[in-house]
Amino acid sequence: MPHSSYAGNIVCSLNGEIIPFEQARLPVYDLAIMQGATVTERLRTFQHQPYDIDAHLSRLQQSLNLVHWKGLPNLKSLKNVTEEVTKHNSQFIETDSDLAIVIFISAGQAIGDANGLATQSQPTVCVYTAPLPFANWVNGYLNGVDLITPETRQIPRASLDSRIKMRSRLHWQIADQIVRGQNPRATALLLDENDYLTETSSGNFLIVKDGTVLTPRESSTLDGISRSHVIEFCNEAEIPVAFTDLSEFDVYHAEEAFLTSSTYCIMPVATLNGKKIGDPVPGKMTQQLTSMWAEEIGVDFVHQARRESE
Repeated sequence: MPHSSYAGNIVCSLNGEIIPFEQARLPVYDLAIMQGATVTERLRTFQHQPYDIDAHLSRLQQSLNLVHWKGLPNLKSLKNVTEEVTKHNSQFIETDSDLAIVIFISAGQAIGDANGLATQSQPTVCVYTAPLPFANWVNGYLNGVDLITPETRQIPRASLDSRIKMRSRLHWQIADQIVRGQNPRATALLLDENDYLTETSSGNFLIVKDGTVLTPRESSTLDGISRSHVIEFCNEAEIPVAFTDLSEFDVYHAEEAFLTSSTYCIMPVATLNGKKIGDPVPGKMTQQLTSMWAEEIGVDFVHQARRESE
């Protein structure tokens, strides 16, 4: 477990200044608060080193290009700050533990207009870390997670481009509240306006059917960095992969299903809407891909979660 001193010693970066984490504050008129106008990236460390930071910063740049904000930070300097904050904060966790790293950028602060539509300040830029929630993942790694498709739908790409990784998350919060009213341990898996499956609030969704890994089209989901890793492993192992429209019916008849995320990597799925998916859970291909990832990075992240949660 992390040292108890962690919270009292960690720092973050707010608008380029390294400060104690507990001193980080946003004014109520920051557009992150007023409008949820914030783009973000969430990654993790392995052996205290930021994993895939260049890929995450590249996707962050894509998000920033799509929101058309002015006065944005230089990504090279943002990388340096991220590495500095992570290195400092890693001192206060165990050698074999790891951190989540969050970068978020808001549209800035509203000036002279309660709606934030007039003059805006420079964007707000923050980098911080937090201990990974290993205890929340262990049961999922071992037994799979439960997914439910609520009535809340994915925001159409015509309204909000799915290539933007953002923090306008009210629809996800509502969706997860709905499904947890049915199953306290469940996670929402959203349908789009055509009743095709998209993603969860934490990761991409994939199934295995007839020996092929299938995942929703990129037009309706965020292009996940962890999903890209899985596709690379599939190519290496000569496992067919296809981007396609997936219905709930497809999942009910799948051999297995799993989620991918930059924090937990691969998470097997046990049920969708109460119906069991595959047997055993995790499935053979999920286990194979998990092992390939662990071998590549030199960390058995499932074992790490079990150990850290004890």
